[in-house]
Amino acid sequence: MKACVLYCSRTGNTKRFAEAVADLLKASAFDVTRCEASVADDCDLLIIGTPVTGLRPAPEVSSFVKRLPEGTGKKTIVFCTYALKQGRALKILEKELAAKGYVNLLSVSKRVLRKGSADFSGCLAEIDKAVKQQEQ
Repeated sequence: MKACVLYCSRTGNTKRFAEAVADLLKASAFDVTRCEASVADDCDLLIIGTPVTGLRPAPEVSSFVKRLPEGTGKKTIVFCTYALKQGRALKILEKELAAKGYVNLLSVSKRVLRKGSADFSGCLAEIDKAVKQQEQ
């Protein structure tokens, strides 16, 4: 299963999480503010990360999702980082992706109180498990 990690980051926390996922899965990571939606064309699994902005996904991530091609048969994993509350960020992102035909396998979030202080190991274990289940 070919995966790619797509993310937007404000403080660097979401970027660190995305890079950790990319390392785990030996996948490429792309900042959605600096790439075209076509980077996801030949991937079976899109892992999409967002910071929580106003209890929602970052506008840049939602805009990127709108530019994605139809995702029939493609899977997603979504994640977010947040300081206070995650709100409905993941549910909104799941709904935006489902409207394009993507099937979400997993949603994970990580609260980060100080820049650079997060331990993503628990989330990474969940992602690894979900991906391995799909490969069986």
